[in-house]
Amino acid sequence: MGQMQGSLEVSVIEGRNLKDKDVVGKNDAYVEVYVDKDYKQRTVTVKDTNDPTWNQRFTFNLKSNPDYLYLNVYDEDVVGRDSVGSAKIDLRKHVYGKSMYNVWVPLPQMLGLRSNGEIHVIVEHR
Repeated sequence: MGQMQGSLEVSVIEGRNLKDKDVVGKNDAYVEVYVDKDYKQRTVTVKDTNDPTWNQRFTFNLKSNPDYLYLNVYDEDVVGRDSVGSAKIDLRKHVYGKSMYNVWVPLPQMLGLRSNGEIHVIVEHR
């Protein structure tokens, strides 16, 4: 595929059934979004729920056409953070040359046997 570049619009809408990482209470969840690990953006932290709503949009100006969009969900703690789960979206397969990609992305556990929940994202290439 040629050099389309442009920008990637990523909307992180909500999460559901996020696996508890805290011993007491529910997750204080946020999502880290990136195509290049040197430039990460993140949602606000939504406290005390395993079904958070973020409704945040991020724009990535592309100098090239990366293969993947990475999504990392974390539970924010007083000190540090716990990983709830990670996923990636194949941009070449689902986004480039297409209209809007609106999907619930699963957050698989190790070996993919069980789920740590899922997040709803919308991705558009402009």
